[in-house]
Amino acid sequence: MHAYDDPAWRSLPVRPAALRWLLLLPMTLVFLPLWWVLWLFLAICFSCAATVAELIVYMVPRAENGAVRVLDATLGRVPFVPLWCVTPVALVREGDTAYYRVRVERRIEKQTRRVETSQYRREYHRDLELGAHYFRGAGAGYVLRVASERGWNLHPVLRSHPRRRLRLRHNGRPRPDARD
Repeated sequence: MHAYDDPAWRSLPVRPAALRWLLLLPMTLVFLPLWWVLWLFLAICFSCAATVAELIVYMVPRAENGAVRVLDATLGRVPFVPLWCVTPVALVREGDTAYYRVRVERRIEKQTRRVETSQYRREYHRDLELGAHYFRGAGAGYVLRVASERGWNLHPVLRSHPRRRLRLRHNGRPRPDARD
């Protein structure tokens, strides 16, 4: 499948303390609220554009797929939590592999339970996207290893990048060892 020994799939290197405390934290405190305001503004603008697109879709039925793809391609490319953002917890836990491993395991287990207990096996439950800030200390290879044990694989359509973001998809079948 993937070479877990490849450096791209290992945990990200620990950032120097000076970089974390003197550059990333002030940048996060100052620019993150501005980033969220911009993101919210874009979301509102695209929602307004979606209503106009909805009117066009009523007149031209084939335009629906294109309108949905345009909205996904634009707003989906702007992350809510950018890569340069560093939270206070991430500052304190930098380099703590055990913390990140537990964090990844909890998130995957929670999403797996959600998929397996979903009454109608909804499609949106089957997708899981993890940003690098979520698995930074554990590595993308570890995430993929833990996720594959629970029925998750890399998304067949959406691309993943082990240094930035992993997009996973569940096969939709309950695990044989899952207890009801």
